Amino acid sequence: MRLIYPLIVSLIIVSCSENKPTREIIKIDIAWLDSIKNRSDTSWIKPYRNKEFTTAEYYIDRKDSVVTQLMKDSSGTVRQINISRYNNIRLFFGEYYSNGQLKASLPLDSLGKYNGPSKYYYETGQIKSEGTYSHGFLSGEWKNFNPKGKLTSVDKYDESGQLQNSVPAQ
Repeated sequence: MRLIYPLIVSLIIVSCSENKPTREIIKIDIAWLDSIKNRSDTSWIKPYRNKEFTTAEYYIDRKDSVVTQLMKDSSGTVRQINISRYNNIRLFFGEYYSNGQLKASLPLDSLGKYNGPSKYYYETGQIKSEGTYSHGFLSGEWKNFNPKGKLTSVDKYDESGQLQNSVPAQ
């Protein structure tokens, strides 16, 4: 009996730790934004009218030919950051929930298209889906999760971004 109790407790601990949902709390780096603002030589604020954004702030760094656009909601919270060169090639794109949590981690290629391992998040930081983009197209296997972190399905895409099949998780 003395050996069975520690064994049962160990099994419970191991099984609970394996099913722990993955959370990645990723918020806006204010120091990074401040450095962008400080490097810019021109800036302006423009009213923006849609249900999600109320203002757009623009910061231009003429030396590096970079334009930064910050989209803010009615409370002044940054909801979207778009950094691009004058030729409209995106260098960075980030969209955020109202609590500051990043909505997606999407690396860009040299042409400003999504490319590489990517993740989408719920407002809690829980991973919503993860997979790979190939020069702007969904590619290969994408895993989809519910808000509690449980795998719900796996989608498979071909090289042109077309969904080939979707398999529900068991």
